[in-house]
Amino acid sequence: MLIDIHTHIQQHDPSEVDGMIQRAKEAGVSTIIAAGTTIEDSKKAIALAETYSNIFAGVGIHPADLEAPISREDINTLNELAGHERVIVMSEIGIDFMPKSPDHDWQEEAFAAQIEIARNHNLPVVFHIREHLDDLTRFEARSAALSILADLDAGELGGAAHYFQGDYDYARKVLDLGFKISFAKPLLRSPELQEVAKRVPLDSIVLETDSYPQPFKKNRARWTEPKDTRQVAECLAQLKNIPLKQFHNRNV
Repeated sequence: MLIDIHTHIQQHDPSEVDGMIQRAKEAGVSTIIAAGTTIEDSKKAIALAETYSNIFAGVGIHPADLEAPISREDINTLNELAGHERVIVMSEIGIDFMPKSPDHDWQEEAFAAQIEIARNHNLPVVFHIREHLDDLTRFEARSAALSILADLDAGELGGAAHYFQGDYDYARKVLDLGFKISFAKPLLRSPELQEVAKRVPLDSIVLETDSYPQPFKKNRARWTEPKDTRQVAECLAQLKNIPLKQFHNRNV
């Protein structure tokens, strides 16, 4: 069975969840991780994990959702949430330098603080890195995130680069820090990313869908769901010329 290591299914209407889980099971996806993006969203992820035995939770504050510097109260609350028995990863945290993203110093402080929370509970870190579209030559977000991860020895905890879309040089830096590469549906349409996937060792690959509500897609059947983990696995199996079953039960 397959594992979707990163979704936001707690953000869907509760009436949708049963169907999504059933479709995932039919596609061979046995386990789903719901990643929080704020404290309240993290609580929703935990509540969903308490309700469904095949769902586990991640907790964290997404860099794009910061509304102020991370506070001591935020850190204490996240630390408490991270100790919940259904929480198995610190996620979704990271660095996001898109044009309207929050203050960069806030982001870096929050990222480092949440890595320390992960260390308190021995949780792997699944991290988000997104560049300003006009900064694709300097890669400042990447540089900031990887520097923090290295300085804090976060690779000791394990984890993965979420929704990876970079080149092999970037992938190699992630791997050298002790993390895995998480591939999602962009792999299905990007020849460049497919070449990267061919070079990443199988035991350093995990799979995800990043499933979140997509009302901008008028056809509900086209929304990304955990069931689509199978498509990513099938693409990787074809790229590596190996049986699909070798991707089963891959996790962070």
